[in-house]
Amino acid sequence: MFLGDAPPEGWRFQQPTASLVMWPTSSSTANGAPSYVSPSSTITADASIFHDSMVGHNIDFTVTSTADGTPTYTTVEGTTVIDVDDAIFSGVFAIGQTITFSATGNAYTVTSITDTTTVIVNSDASGEADGDTVTITRNYVITSITSAVVAIVTGDASGEADQAAITVTADGNYTLPSAFSGEYSGVITYTSGSSIGAFIQWDSEGNIRRLRENVTTQTGYPTRAAIRKKDLARRWELIVYPTPASDYTVEFPYELHFTALSATTDLHPAGVKYDEAIIAACESYAEMKGQDALEGRVTYYEQKALPAARRINRRSTPKKLGSLLNRRTPLSNLQDWRDRINSPDVTQP
Repeated sequence: MFLGDAPPEGWRFQQPTASLVMWPTSSSTANGAPSYVSPSSTITADASIFHDSMVGHNIDFTVTSTADGTPTYTTVEGTTVIDVDDAIFSGVFAIGQTITFSATGNAYTVTSITDTTTVIVNSDASGEADGDTVTITRNYVITSITSAVVAIVTGDASGEADQAAITVTADGNYTLPSAFSGEYSGVITYTSGSSIGAFIQWDSEGNIRRLRENVTTQTGYPTRAAIRKKDLARRWELIVYPTPASDYTVEFPYELHFTALSATTDLHPAGVKYDEAIIAACESYAEMKGQDALEGRVTYYEQKALPAARRINRRSTPKKLGSLLNRRTPLSNLQDWRDRINSPDVTQP
């Protein structure tokens, strides 16, 4: 209700600047076996590879061995038995995951697990060679980032080994902060001092998908960016082209909205100056819902707390460079400093 009662130029606290890291495919090794407390696991990496914008992406654990003999194919069942030298079909390895042979690049889906060194796959793998390197990839979805070396993922990853190879594969899509409302309000730039010889600009999501259609490996400095809705509840993502070749940080202003306040220590993002108005809004809402003990709070909110909050909002506007109010407002008298500069007359000699 408080957000909906914003002045025409909008609440200034709703116009923060996002700082987001665009990352390339990032790899490291596990620093210890992951720990599991239902329903999530904690993964610690040896190197700083994690960023907040990785939420919703997969983290892959890769395990390798060698084929122990030529895989045996059974025509009647249409399945193949694959034996390997090491006990890699243990822990959290599950039916439905894939095995890849390095020499051919062929991948097979596991239909059953016989023991720690033997599995059955759903197709003819008899053409694969004895001694070829066999790779298994298990993945987990990142739900949050605790630090640059610690990520929280869904499911039980406790069966993964210490020093196992871990990878987060870049796709040019980066999860935005939870308070991002789906709307940016200004230009997007690389951070100051980044010395990147390219400009990045907003484009449409459709144009970026079109550029990606026939290109799968192009990397470099992203020059185009767009916003689109992510499958995660109330989350959005920044999509860029091309995929970055290194970690690059970009900044842009955006429209902030409240997220869930679920703990006693959670605070609203408006700041201490707006505490009184937001408390009054809550009490006013309670009165409208029939709480007689709070009679008169609607009047207090509308006639005192809300006007005071709007005055505070106006006082937070910079005092130089003219008006820096939201240029999307319908008011016609809003101007910025460019509107007040007059070009001097030039007298021809």
